[in-house]
Amino acid sequence: MSGKLDGFLAINTNTVTNEFCIKMKTTDTICGQCYSHRMLNTYRKSCQPSWQHNSDKLSARLLTDFEIPFTNSAYFRFHGHGELINKIHYQNFIKIAEKNPGTSFALWTKRKDLVRGIVPPRNLILIYSNPTIDKVMDKPPAGFDKVFNNVAVPHDLENCTGQKCKNCLHCYTRAGVDVIIERVK
Repeated sequence: MSGKLDGFLAINTNTVTNEFCIKMKTTDTICGQCYSHRMLNTYRKSCQPSWQHNSDKLSARLLTDFEIPFTNSAYFRFHGHGELINKIHYQNFIKIAEKNPGTSFALWTKRKDLVRGIVPPRNLILIYSNPTIDKVMDKPPAGFDKVFNNVAVPHDLENCTGQKCKNCLHCYTRAGVDVIIERVK
C-alpha cells in the first residue's frame, strides 16, 4: 500500500465491478467520493486484473486450507480498496485470520447484513465504515469492534489526522479508541 497505508500489506478487491460499490457510488455518502473508483479508472488501471482475480476467488467459494495465504506481518488490512461482495467473501477473510493467529487483521465494511451472526476470530477487528458524512456515530453497531466516521468540517473529536496508519494503529489494535473520525480529503 502507499500514502497513509504505507508499510501495510492488504488484500484488495475490485470496487469497479462490485455491485454494492457501483450502487453506493451514486449516493450522497462517502462512497460518492470513492477514491478507489477514481484510481482504478485512471492511474491504477493496472490493478484491476489482479483485484478482480481476488474478487472472484474470495467470493465464489470457501478457500481450501492450501489456498489460504500465510503472513508474518504484525498488522494486515482487508480492503485498502474494496468492500465485501457476499458472505463467502467474509468467511474467507475469517479463514485467513484464523490461519494467521499472530497477525492483527482489520476489516472495514458497510455491509452489516453480511457480517451479522458470524463471529470473527479475536485477531480480526471488525470496523463499521459509516457511509454518512458528518453524522458521527458515537459507538460501533452491534457485532462491530470500532466505527470509522468521515466529516467534511472540523470535528472536536477528530482523531484520524491523515498521518501514517503505522504510526497510530487505532484501527489495528483493540486498545484505545473505538470511534475514529477522519476529515474527508
